[in-house]
Amino acid sequence: MKNLKPLAQIMLCALFPLSGAVFAQDPMSMSGHDMSTSGSDSSMKNMGAMPGMDKTVSRPAPAAQPAPPVGSLPSSDGSAGKSYAAYGIDMDTMHMEDDPLIAKLLLDKLEYVHGKRDSMVWDGRFRFGRDLNQLWIRSEGQRAKGKIQDAEAELLWGHTFSPFWTVMTGVRHDFGTGPSRDWAALGIQGLAPYKFDVEATAYLGDSGRTALKLKTSYDLLLTQRLILTPELDANLYSKDDRDRGVGAGLSDASLGLRLRYEIRREFAPYIGFNVLQKYGKTADFSRSEGTPVHDFQLVTGVRIWF
Repeated sequence: MKNLKPLAQIMLCALFPLSGAVFAQDPMSMSGHDMSTSGSDSSMKNMGAMPGMDKTVSRPAPAAQPAPPVGSLPSSDGSAGKSYAAYGIDMDTMHMEDDPLIAKLLLDKLEYVHGKRDSMVWDGRFRFGRDLNQLWIRSEGQRAKGKIQDAEAELLWGHTFSPFWTVMTGVRHDFGTGPSRDWAALGIQGLAPYKFDVEATAYLGDSGRTALKLKTSYDLLLTQRLILTPELDANLYSKDDRDRGVGAGLSDASLGLRLRYEIRREFAPYIGFNVLQKYGKTADFSRSEGTPVHDFQLVTGVRIWF
């Protein structure tokens, strides 16, 4: 066995030439070798001095680039660049208002209606104000045979009390066929769960008349530009008003479906249809005047806002 020890050392050194300094010792006595810190350091120094071992080359850290001065943009290498003015940027105008003043005109419907009685219909609103308080002008109606048949205009003050809801107070004026009527208005509008647009407004008129208007719609995005919009409108009155052709209770309701294509967000032509139905005394007044009680209407128009 003693003759085998030198042979084993030679074989190990041949297989592991870089560890010759370690295996030069008796392999049978490695278990008793002191693996102290000092021994490890000396072994690492010896290994670093062996041929074939790459030595680590220390390189100086790159010099830190100075931060660009205030009012300038950094260049591509991180050094101080040109001033904002050199890029045509006016810092005096680069500020964001927390509560900007906003003005917007939306013509949600501007359409030609083909049915038992052809007409032109509009439905629009103008908003002017800030985030929480705004002035609103809403108007809708129809024009047929060169005359305004049935129309209304509202002047409202809106106060946003939650991220999606605004309470509306103001006045409404009815005009067109028959005598005009004036109402005090109180309502709410906003975005209901599942993204339904909702308008619900109650009205108080003279002689104890009251009315309620409900409107809801939903935008279904078929693509980013093609949008299908179902909508439902209904009107209710507390008293008969023969001169205006409305009766007590549920007066009329319409169900519509419009498909619009947004060439731009601000300009979107559409086609669709409406189903109009009158009820109760309102239907009786329409029959006596020769106007349709039930009508299926084809519509084509454009939706504009700016």
